[in-house]
Amino acid sequence: MKRGTIFIVLFVVVAAGIIGLSQFLNAQPPFEVTVAVDPLAQAWLQEAVNALNATSPTVNTRRVQFKLSAIDDLTVWQGDREWTPEQHPAAWVAASGLSVTYATESGFPLEMLTGSLARTPLVWGGYVSRERLLTTDGTLPLDWSLVAAAAAKESWVQLGGQSEWGFVKLGFGQPSRKIGGLAAMLTAASSFNNAPSLAANSLNQQTFRNWLLPVIKSVSFNTLGADPAAAMARGPSVVELGMFPEAQWLLNLNGIRGREDVRLSYPAYQFVLDFPLARWRDANTSADQLAAIETLRAWLESPDQQARLTAYGLRPANSEPTQQDTLFSGGAQNGILLTPDYGQAVQVPLRNDAQGLIQWITSNQ
Repeated sequence: MKRGTIFIVLFVVVAAGIIGLSQFLNAQPPFEVTVAVDPLAQAWLQEAVNALNATSPTVNTRRVQFKLSAIDDLTVWQGDREWTPEQHPAAWVAASGLSVTYATESGFPLEMLTGSLARTPLVWGGYVSRERLLTTDGTLPLDWSLVAAAAAKESWVQLGGQSEWGFVKLGFGQPSRKIGGLAAMLTAASSFNNAPSLAANSLNQQTFRNWLLPVIKSVSFNTLGADPAAAMARGPSVVELGMFPEAQWLLNLNGIRGREDVRLSYPAYQFVLDFPLARWRDANTSADQLAAIETLRAWLESPDQQARLTAYGLRPANSEPTQQDTLFSGGAQNGILLTPDYGQAVQVPLRNDAQGLIQWITSNQ
């Protein structure tokens, strides 16, 4: 009896200790982990992080709380250097692997964990009245050769359009700030050179820049702001034709269609934004930080979180949308495809060459 009583007492003591330790740990402030993200994936990632935080995740018995910090890809690697060894995020969901490569070359100690959490390709689009004129009622694909030729003419009258349409008004993200804008310019270079590789002379040659200059002059980057597709929803007096990430088209399609019907198509030379996950790793990075980002990676790659991407106009990393994904199926009438022909992938140029193109575009806006 005495021995049995001792075991019971020990059990009660151990159980009380476990409960007390659990309550003590839960009462401690959580270990905070900051994750940087390009605005293109911010809404999806915020929902995913909120759901993960709600599970009270722990690392080595420490509670973890993830929080987001939105930052454009180009702000990271263009020399603004908002991140320092003392002040930096634990991880980064960039919009493109290009950005992680360039940031690493700039000296940031980044370690790639996964090459893609989501995808969004670039998509051409235009109000039907303008698109039909340029493509001869759809007999030609809307692509860079037609758009650059239209920009060189400057006005729609010279293209056979109506005088009240005025000047040709194109739309792209600002290449010095938005990864979608820079990606569009890289597809322009590939199209001009009829090759997916972008050597230094591909971006620097004067013939290419002379060809691209009317395009740059046809865009009012300040008017378009952070989301050029949203600006297009203000009507053809603002933007008539453009190339944006597919996600931006899908999220703004109802507003754009409220002005005039629009036709979308995929370019022959493509630059898919692939949303990699990288983490900061230097001599001061703790084991808990590394483990926390591994927890985040597993969560974001889970089937449940991948399935939520399409609600934000993004494609899962390793699959395509279905008819049940309403943003995509609803865009089918305008040219969105569940499984598009992605064309030829544009190869990433050297960082200095991309910087040179950005500086030239900025000086000619």
